[in-house]
Amino acid sequence: MNVGVINESSKIENRAGLNPSGVSFLVEKGHTVYVQAGAGLKAGYSNEEYTAQGASIVFTKEEVFGRSDVVLNISPLNQEECELVKKDQILIGFHHLAVAKKGIVEELLKKNVIMIGYEIIQEEDEILPFYENLSEIAGQMCLAIAGHYLQTNQGGRGMILGGVVSVPPATVVVIGSGVLARSATRALLGAGAHTIVLGHNMERMRRIEEMTAGRVITLMGSKYNLTRLTKVADVLIGAVLRPGERAPIMITREMVKAMRPGSVIIDLAIDHGGCIETSRPTTLEHPTFVDEGIIHYCVPNITSSVSRTSTKVLSNLVVRYLHEIGDFGVDEALQRDLSLARGVYICRGCLTKKNIAERFGLEWKDQFPC
Repeated sequence: MNVGVINESSKIENRAGLNPSGVSFLVEKGHTVYVQAGAGLKAGYSNEEYTAQGASIVFTKEEVFGRSDVVLNISPLNQEECELVKKDQILIGFHHLAVAKKGIVEELLKKNVIMIGYEIIQEEDEILPFYENLSEIAGQMCLAIAGHYLQTNQGGRGMILGGVVSVPPATVVVIGSGVLARSATRALLGAGAHTIVLGHNMERMRRIEEMTAGRVITLMGSKYNLTRLTKVADVLIGAVLRPGERAPIMITREMVKAMRPGSVIIDLAIDHGGCIETSRPTTLEHPTFVDEGIIHYCVPNITSSVSRTSTKVLSNLVVRYLHEIGDFGVDEALQRDLSLARGVYICRGCLTKKNIAERFGLEWKDQFPC
């Protein structure tokens, strides 16, 4: 099997599809890995490190697509990259079709590809392995981001998260109760912030309470509670995830208007369209904007700013699935591993997710092999 790693076209994407360790695992199994020159540089991996593990360096994106049976990507493919995709190719990476352009979806359907999305690969116990692991990173990053933008010279309220003797800590409101919310809660509570979590899943919120020994406040995410608590939030974190779907709007513009000037919003759901009405995607170069007097941090690929750690995590996870596809062929791999099958967006000319098909007015079917 030939596996290709492209040099990501997005200016704000620093992660790579594989690290040298991942290459070595594949080469040992007899597979060929083509890495576009410079693909790992932003994650701290030189071309020489890849070749030392048996990768072949190619110099154009056309070569990667032209030589590979499987192409790995991090940022969703753009129109130019879609035109390079070969007929019957396997595409594995972050695709986010719920917020993609219809033209891109139609182009890939014509090419009879099999498209597998990291974001919707799901284990039997409902764990999303790629999101779970990256969410651990993103949640921890909320601590640094919130602390930085609360500073006066950043336009924030001029506070520290943990407070000091005679001064209370900052109030952080986390919307969501999944792994992203848990990771953010753990980090912020550890820094001494007064942390409140709002969600709809009682079992997940019970898990958060147990994890924090009852030090966090949990409430149901009703409109009443959301309206009331956004008014007192110094930091508001949107951590709502619905796999393969657009994130629901949980915080309206009216709620944002009621927040205190200089407060900080971190919308971690921006990859899926955002769960806050005033959110819009930003970049690592220009990560924030101010709307209604509130600082918004809405970087879609937040873990790209710690690209080496994130690349290691992604590489460690995807190698398992590549081994299965290489050992059994893609059709049998999809039958043997239901978690991989759940990650399929497009299979040989057909959409396999009803919500995506309905969004674009296209047909769908849910059956394997395709």
